Amino acid sequence: MVSVNPYFFEEGQEYEFTVINRLNLPPDDDTYFVMVSSFQTRHLLAEKHYVNYKIMPGQKVKCRIDKINCSGKIFLEPEHPCYKENAVYDFPVKGIEEISNSEGKYEKMLVVEDCWKNKVCIHIDGTDHAFDDIIQCRVDRIKKGKLYLTPVSQPRQSISYEPGKYYEFRIQDIVTLAEGEEYYELKDESDNSHYLRIKYYQNYQFKTGDLVRCCYVAAPALFRHYLEPLHPFYHIGSTYEFICTGTTKVKNVSGSEVTLINVSDGSDKDYFATCSDELKPKPETGSVIRCLLKNIKMGRLVLECV
Repeated sequence: MVSVNPYFFEEGQEYEFTVINRLNLPPDDDTYFVMVSSFQTRHLLAEKHYVNYKIMPGQKVKCRIDKINCSGKIFLEPEHPCYKENAVYDFPVKGIEEISNSEGKYEKMLVVEDCWKNKVCIHIDGTDHAFDDIIQCRVDRIKKGKLYLTPVSQPRQSISYEPGKYYEFRIQDIVTLAEGEEYYELKDESDNSHYLRIKYYQNYQFKTGDLVRCCYVAAPALFRHYLEPLHPFYHIGSTYEFICTGTTKVKNVSGSEVTLINVSDGSDKDYFATCSDELKPKPETGSVIRCLLKNIKMGRLVLECV
């Protein structure tokens, strides 16, 4: 989404926010912190993920822009009080759990504890393992206050892909890398493993053994989005017809209010389309509109009315 405002947020970068209030919102009456940026934009942060952070109104909190979704909604990740991403720490080992994934396959998860005695699960392969009472792990990601860990004994892969280029991968397996999070395990021609979060690509109908082409979109990291598989139907740069299902008003990355068009292709997925101010009148609910596919990110279409 293009902004005419010179102030903007960038995914992955950190900014300082001031906590000005706590409020409860329906329908679940969950508690949120109201955060204000240096650009005077307001954002909500769910308190339930950060109870141990001791965040209070009046504090200044450094937050990473974890994600900006297709509607322009900004997701914040406050700085963890104890851990930093890419750093290595000692974690007490609490045991090994066996789980059954969505295919009915049994997997083993190593269970460790963080500084607040929260359980953190780490995928280990099916072979027998012996672990000491303490294991060193790298913090690969922190999201919603949750740690994503990899034992330092598991080396990082050396990959030399070019951004924007496509490469072929074979779907090797389905694995649970973190508690409740399943991924497709992909193998490249050098037998390196790569991972796609299954929930983003359920309508792609991938199966174990399939050969898939993926665009390399970012520097690799285990729990981050750096491969985007070709969509089974849509192609970036082409135009398609959609049904207008309504409109949504949101704030873009600069804090300005914009109107997005809700569109549907008849599937169970809904998408947002941006429309220029020159496009008047705006499409009516139920009308057919043509949209240019600008990008595909984590399986979601980024559309623009044409």
